[in-house]
Amino acid sequence: MILDVHVALFGSALWRLAVRRISKSVIISIIFVIFLLALTCSLSVGMPLRLSENDADINVEMHIGDTLEVTLKGNPTTGYMWEVASVDSSILRQVGKTEFKPDTKLLGAGGKIIMRFKAVGAGRTTLLLVYNRSFEKNIPPCKTYKVIIEVER
Repeated sequence: MILDVHVALFGSALWRLAVRRISKSVIISIIFVIFLLALTCSLSVGMPLRLSENDADINVEMHIGDTLEVTLKGNPTTGYMWEVASVDSSILRQVGKTEFKPDTKLLGAGGKIIMRFKAVGAGRTTLLLVYNRSFEKNIPPCKTYKVIIEVER
């Protein structure tokens, strides 16, 4: 009888240990899967579609509510700046002000000009940006940048 009690206690202790280990590994696996799903969702939701000079003359598909970020080289200290020349604002609307990030801390340094847009309506529009001095009239822009935007619901 004493042997039976000892085996029963020892057996149940092993069982509890096995259950505890299985539970920990299952819980860790579940947490890992949740983490991966959250990471995947965060990478796709809320991240703007980023375009650069290399993406000129392409077609872009977006959905209403998506954000587009266009980063182009420029130097506003020379008087030149990227500006929106043409876009259907019922489809794509600029968000915030144009931003400049210099490449260095040196005075007069060139850098990156960043413009952000939001898809606000379904349809197709051409986003045309021009690099010019806004105070110089009747002079063609130094550079142009064009992408065709298709916004779906």
